[in-house]
Amino acid sequence: MELDSLDRKILLCLEQDGRQPAKAIARKVRSSGDVVEYRVRRMEKEGVIGRHMTLVNFSELGYIGHGVFCCFVGEKRNDAIEHLKAHESVYWLAEFGGRFDLAFAVMARDDFEFYSIFGKIKEKLHGTLGGWKVAIRMQLVQLPRSYLISSERDEKAAAPYFGKALGKEKLDETDFSVLKAISQDARMDTIAIAKKVKMPASTVAFRLKKLQERKIIQGFSPQVSCQKYDFQSYQLFLEVENLDEEKRQKILNYAQGSPNVVFVLETLGEWNFELIFEVKDQKEFQAKVAALRAALPWAGKMESGIIFDHYVKYDQFPFEKQPI
Repeated sequence: MELDSLDRKILLCLEQDGRQPAKAIARKVRSSGDVVEYRVRRMEKEGVIGRHMTLVNFSELGYIGHGVFCCFVGEKRNDAIEHLKAHESVYWLAEFGGRFDLAFAVMARDDFEFYSIFGKIKEKLHGTLGGWKVAIRMQLVQLPRSYLISSERDEKAAAPYFGKALGKEKLDETDFSVLKAISQDARMDTIAIAKKVKMPASTVAFRLKKLQERKIIQGFSPQVSCQKYDFQSYQLFLEVENLDEEKRQKILNYAQGSPNVVFVLETLGEWNFELIFEVKDQKEFQAKVAALRAALPWAGKMESGIIFDHYVKYDQFPFEKQPI
């Protein structure tokens, strides 16, 4: 699908606040509410927008993300993908090209729980997947697609994230019901959520406000597949030697100020950072990498891979029952 200027502006508005009404978006893009609704539905139909996501910082609930990268070694490729899609602890799954064929992320309360979950996955998929590499996700920051309107990004602007220090927030039954409902459709209005969870709309509105104040909900954003408008995702792995706080902050600031970087992950493992770029083609990606090397000459070893489908699965609140 070819996005025109209005599509791009609407998409960026949704990334900034995925729950804002069509009329509010219309005022910002100088259109009408009906036109905005039509454009959003069309982007959904064409697959540019998957579902509308609630960005949940599950670290506040005491969970850690563990990225797993691997290769296919057997013939049962689809069986492996389906198993991981259905796994209750897997919240992200993508197909790759390059050194790795598949990547997924596991949510666990500590390293021992991850070790147990990972062990069972390896046992189940033995003979199908191999070449395992693990990167503990210390922090992930999701950045707006400023490249949609050729705009520079404000390096100091707040962005949704998960990770950092583990929190000790607890969800009661009401919190869980509200968060589970809105996690599946961030644009569901308060009245619709209230009907679904069978409680007053005022209670739903109050709990949503508190979940945001507690930083459990980081924001609301569409699940965007750039491949549907002829862009491509590339993941760059950075292995930085002698990483200190100054270098760390420079990398984070560089990503924040780069319109084509849509995710930046700080990890513990073979590499220190993962940057996900969305660009028109391989040539543009290589230009971005060259610019990064020029800006951060000490960045060290870099390795890249192409992401064929970033959203085979992405659900930041995959819980089917209330977390303990």
